[in-house]
Amino acid sequence: MNALTSGFGKIRRKTARAARKTKKLITTAATAPAETPAPAVAPAPAETPVTAEAAPAAPAPAPLYTQADAEAVFRWFREISKIPRGSGNTKGISDYIAAFAAERGLEYRQDELGNVLIRKAASKGAEQAPGIALQGHIDMVCEQENGRDIDMTAVGPMLMTEGDWLTADGTTLGADNGIAAAMMLALLDDREAVHPMLECIFTVDEEIGLLGADFMDLSDLQSRQMMNLDSEQEGVFTAGCAGGAEVHVTIPVKTSHHTGIPVDVTVSGLLGGHSGEMIGRGRANADLVLARILYSLLEEMSFRLISMQGGNKDNAIPRSAQARILLPADSDPDKAQQILEEHAAKIAAEYSRTDRELSVEISAEIPADGSAPADKCTAIGRGSTRRILQYLVVTPDGVLEYDPSFPGLPQTSLNLGVLRVDEKGMTAIYLLRSSVNSQREALEQKIRALAAAFEAKMVVKSAYPAWEFLTESPFRDRLILEYERQNGEKPSVKMTHGGLECGILSAKVEGLDCISLGPDMYGVHTPEEHLSIPSTVRVWNFLKGALQTFAGTAAEHEAEPEAEASAGR
Repeated sequence: MNALTSGFGKIRRKTARAARKTKKLITTAATAPAETPAPAVAPAPAETPVTAEAAPAAPAPAPLYTQADAEAVFRWFREISKIPRGSGNTKGISDYIAAFAAERGLEYRQDELGNVLIRKAASKGAEQAPGIALQGHIDMVCEQENGRDIDMTAVGPMLMTEGDWLTADGTTLGADNGIAAAMMLALLDDREAVHPMLECIFTVDEEIGLLGADFMDLSDLQSRQMMNLDSEQEGVFTAGCAGGAEVHVTIPVKTSHHTGIPVDVTVSGLLGGHSGEMIGRGRANADLVLARILYSLLEEMSFRLISMQGGNKDNAIPRSAQARILLPADSDPDKAQQILEEHAAKIAAEYSRTDRELSVEISAEIPADGSAPADKCTAIGRGSTRRILQYLVVTPDGVLEYDPSFPGLPQTSLNLGVLRVDEKGMTAIYLLRSSVNSQREALEQKIRALAAAFEAKMVVKSAYPAWEFLTESPFRDRLILEYERQNGEKPSVKMTHGGLECGILSAKVEGLDCISLGPDMYGVHTPEEHLSIPSTVRVWNFLKGALQTFAGTAAEHEAEPEAEASAGR
């Protein structure tokens, strides 16, 4: 069989009064190469198939733990998952965490944006140990499977277990970064844990520009060592990240009422993913796939855009996009069908190695007598239609530079994450990333120049600096030794192209030495988000062991009550 399943045929005029004919183009899973296997997880139920990226191979567990060793973490994760906490909707989870601290008599403060800082005194005998800050964000990306209608402003994710993985029913899971909040709550609630003075920092709206971290006042932070718990690969210590900027480009349009043949074009089935972690995988962007198909048609036939939309978050690669166009009443819909089909097939084949389920669906409304529809609709002018599609086919997207010091790591990239076209005009929302601040600024300049050439307006909504890699980090060195002591091997130390709050927070607190770590998860920012249960257990036990080591050895703490008694305390 060919790489493409045809089943296409032509758009045919039916005898029905105003029939709609739908055609679909699909690349089949059988054509995907061996190097893009299905994830190594337990089979999912039929209604929630796991077809996204391959799950990361878990490192050999040493020592072995059971889920019971981290039951407090999973209990708190279940509790916060009951609370809707999409970015911009975090008051509920912020108030919950503040109430948690108040009920336990812990020192805390909550700012007007919703960030919360909770301070817990050191364990007995560890009062002289330097304090340690733990940090994570409490907002999550809210995405759901196509065809689902879940109000994620009203309900949290419905958790499910698939073998050794935790996931959600039809939506993002929110382990990014709810698992950090759960670990911090478990530590703050644990009266037996041995640790230095802890300062737990819960930030809001990280996923929409690190807004909480940027707003938060940390002038009273006492710790100068911080573990950010927002990484997604066990055994990897992240020690630097890209900075970013949210950029909006708008193009005004002229509209008028016209009759003609409406045609719907839908691109779906793409993998998408986190625009920091997955931008280097070569995955298709549904917004730009749709733009290419439509512009190919525009080069051969005239039409007007009615609407166009794709993607919901600037930091997620769009998985689907839709457009409605209006063909002139006297045009040949069969010819339009053929052109769209040919170019869709080429693009599907182009991405067969990365997005093997890419699907293009085309449908048209054709009256039985072949005449133009009698009803008028509002459509964008031909000049505006051409300007929008030309802009979209020339806009840069994806990785622009790779880091010469870390082979394979993107250094500078951008993601067109949200596209909206209607009678008000076009809005394109990008997330630009770079670990070199001057390159991010140059990319902003490039988009500004491109926008000007198309009579568009460009605005930078928010920007944050890169977290630069430190050649000398005493805190990182101690954590590496502790990891090796517990696991018998050293962790990897890497940079990430994703955005972390360490750069902003370390800029606020002079001398703050940061490291980022976390358990294995994949599919973040998509409904395929999965969290490894065994990895979470291991990371939790490493965290507790590290805090105990930083507070002093277990033997020293066992001897402290007797020593204190002899001292007359």
